[in-house]
Amino acid sequence: MLENPKGSDNFSKEEYLISRAKEALKTDIYAAKSWLITAKSLFPHSAKVQFEAYRIEKLSKNVKEAAKCFSEIFQNFPDDRDIWKEIEMVTACLRSEQCDPDADLLCQMFQHIPQDLQHRLLIMTADHSEDTMEHCKLLLLLLRRFPQTIATHGPRLVETLLTAEKHSHPGRAVNGFRRLLACDALPLLGSAPVELNPRLCVRLLCKAVEFYLAYIQHPPDAHIQQPWDRLFQVVELTGGKLTWELSTLFATPWSREIYSDRLQLYASTYSGALCEELVARQLLFCTFVVLMRVLHEHNALVNTPEVAYCLVEAFGELSYSPLVEPKLKRRKREDSLALMVTSDGDYNGNGLGIAVKLWDILHSNDCLQREVGKLSQQLRLDTWLSPFLTDLAIYKGLHRDTLARLSQESGSLSTQLQLASSCYFLKDYKSMLEHIVLITNMLPSTRGKTCTNLMVPAVRHLHYLTLARNPILQYCCRLLLSAIKVSCTFKENFSMPGGVGDLALGHALVLMQIDWPQEAGTLGTITERIVSRGSFGYPLFQAYLICVDILEELTYLWTEHGGGVSLDVATGSGILQSRRITTRGADKGVREEVKQAMRRQAARDGVEPLDELIQRFIVNEKSALLHTLINP
Repeated sequence: MLENPKGSDNFSKEEYLISRAKEALKTDIYAAKSWLITAKSLFPHSAKVQFEAYRIEKLSKNVKEAAKCFSEIFQNFPDDRDIWKEIEMVTACLRSEQCDPDADLLCQMFQHIPQDLQHRLLIMTADHSEDTMEHCKLLLLLLRRFPQTIATHGPRLVETLLTAEKHSHPGRAVNGFRRLLACDALPLLGSAPVELNPRLCVRLLCKAVEFYLAYIQHPPDAHIQQPWDRLFQVVELTGGKLTWELSTLFATPWSREIYSDRLQLYASTYSGALCEELVARQLLFCTFVVLMRVLHEHNALVNTPEVAYCLVEAFGELSYSPLVEPKLKRRKREDSLALMVTSDGDYNGNGLGIAVKLWDILHSNDCLQREVGKLSQQLRLDTWLSPFLTDLAIYKGLHRDTLARLSQESGSLSTQLQLASSCYFLKDYKSMLEHIVLITNMLPSTRGKTCTNLMVPAVRHLHYLTLARNPILQYCCRLLLSAIKVSCTFKENFSMPGGVGDLALGHALVLMQIDWPQEAGTLGTITERIVSRGSFGYPLFQAYLICVDILEELTYLWTEHGGGVSLDVATGSGILQSRRITTRGADKGVREEVKQAMRRQAARDGVEPLDELIQRFIVNEKSALLHTLINP
């Protein structure tokens, strides 16, 4: 007969045996098990005794025996508080992505529980949970462990997630319930032989697309690996449920060229059926998702952490071969030169060209165009599409549309550059100058390198300009220089001595310094004009002309060998106020003073920052520049 130990009168025999087992466990696990065998034989219906037996097997890392004890307790005492704490720990470990030893032990133990008990345990746990999120996670665990239950519990899970999100997170695409729906529930339902209502299917796909796009644009702390691949999987599986022909495309490894070609082929094949719901719906969703991925990759390449780029219309110069070419060959060559996209970096901008093609698919008829508007609004894609639509207008050469779009945006550096570009190509040089002055007042501190490809052999030329001081100033100078050339050609005053003609030539000399010697050809044209006229005067000469090569060329024109041109380059300098310097004069003192003035100018080259000089010229001499930019 068992006797209670001294001082433990309040102990029951059951508690006494458990306490002896606990004491023995400190030194001898087998003695502890012996005490518990005795306890189980005397008290076969005691939850406390059975739980202690389970605890000892778990501490011994005896997975099979622990699973056996756990199963007995769950079957015999399903409402016991201790076992429910243990069940919560087990299910938490099953859901967790962490792999610490204790969690791993519980997961292994769960595998040794009979499957019918596993199923029952998960169902009961889900139903037992009062927290909706916890309930949904447990149902997901059930569906993963027992795929045969997806048809029964999957639709119920989807309904719970939709209802919970509606009440807890209205208007927020990125939330816990939507994440479970998009990342977990839909892939499970999509891969199982479960029939879903087509209208519900489209609604769920729309919610998944909205979630992933919102997540990719502003990722929260909770990380999702490869979100684009996961979104494509949802489109593939859900599209399969809807019998979409295009759904198989999304099982193909990602290539924007391959995806774009397949979508264009589909649109062409079904061009006469684009208003039919089955064709239009899949073309709309599939093209939209691919377009968003293309734009995301494109934006990442033109806005890197190190440098950002801005799309502007640059300068094309189509060169024609003097030889007579066959018509087909000539057409192919001219087509290839019709539009060229270049960049200051490695990226050639072909993502934008593909995005434009995809956008054109979505606007290939009125039915699709209306649906695009609805879907864009539903998915709240303004922040995705607004920059692209501006670049789209630039890409298509729709400068008035570009101005209309940019006028609604903030006056950022990129916006001002694109405004200046559009004004130039619309020949609104006065407005162009206004924007250029604003640009020069907001230049970044990063200097960057000047471009070598602002002019290419093409009918039209788009360029991704680095948002740094030197490339921006270079581009602005090219705009001004080109506008001066156009204005003076129309007014025929490049050939007229004095007045606007000299002012235009002088401005051109100042502006071409920023990327010298790229404008060496223009200098040749200017010197020919000066020689033919016999004189040149520019009151801003000493303030802004410091390029040694340009100064040497002008000095040569001044000599008898160079043409004996009359130069008035010292106005306001204190050297000569009222006379022109020519080689025809005999004033040796004057000649020496002009040489000294040229030397002083040349000494500034390489010492005075050229970007600051050009910046000062554009801002301070705005009125003088405007004088030579009369709209033709």
